[in-house]
Amino acid sequence: MKEMSSHSTPEPAVERIDWSAWLAEYGPQLLLYARQQCRSEADAEDVLQEALVQLVRAVEGGSFTGARDQWRAYAYTAIRHLAMDRGRREQVRRNYATAQQETLREGVEETPWLSSAADDEYLRAKLESLLRKLSPEFAEVVVLHIWGEHTFQQIADMTGNKLSTITSRYRYALQILRKELEADPIDL
Repeated sequence: MKEMSSHSTPEPAVERIDWSAWLAEYGPQLLLYARQQCRSEADAEDVLQEALVQLVRAVEGGSFTGARDQWRAYAYTAIRHLAMDRGRREQVRRNYATAQQETLREGVEETPWLSSAADDEYLRAKLESLLRKLSPEFAEVVVLHIWGEHTFQQIADMTGNKLSTITSRYRYALQILRKELEADPIDL
């Protein structure tokens, strides 16, 4: 039997991923998107956490085949799917559309989508109000493009829609927002 050399080749070092730094950089954008996708702050936080767990498991388990720069797109897609699944489960328990209409009629605000210590409260509330008036499909594209900093092609890939659908939704959403702002401008 052959003896093993004392100078065996060392195993390649496994790269240690600084998830907290990655989350510090992309977490606010991901939470904003989760808020846009979910009905409540608690649901948004749960969905974000589930999406991050999926990402970490996929990356550290070796099943994620993409590069590091694709992690964020993976997380957005996971958030979207998890939020849709959660929404379907909720709808079994109650009629989502009726509850949302009652909430809007009563003037009850949900947890803010756009919140940070630096946000001007009036501007945040006005922008949020305008975004909530859009249909979810239009609001999703606006949030992903402006605050998520995604290209239309990336949004199309994440949502499974055609590029032309995404661009027309964005254009239409901007037209609606422009009309709303002309009717009731933001006074700063």
